[in-house]
Amino acid sequence: MAEQLADIVDLPTEYVSWHSPAAALWVASTPTAYVGMVDRNHDGFVATDCTGRELGVYSTLESARVAVYGAWVAPTPAEQHADHALIA
Repeated sequence: MAEQLADIVDLPTEYVSWHSPAAALWVASTPTAYVGMVDRNHDGFVATDCTGRELGVYSTLESARVAVYGAWVAPTPAEQHADHALIA
């Protein structure tokens, strides 16, 4: 019997939503946590994870959003033990 993805990867169970509180800024969060953000500058779309670490500059908004989500789903080993900021 083939393993399901959920059996292989410990995926978060909360829904991530994106909001745009200002022009050229998109913020990702769950009901209980800040996930990260994307902002647009002259170079492209800058993705930042929940710890404030820049993930890179992307040519499309969608690819930057994927990077933010990916960093939240599969954090680096050092980030796995860090407390994540909560939405107030």
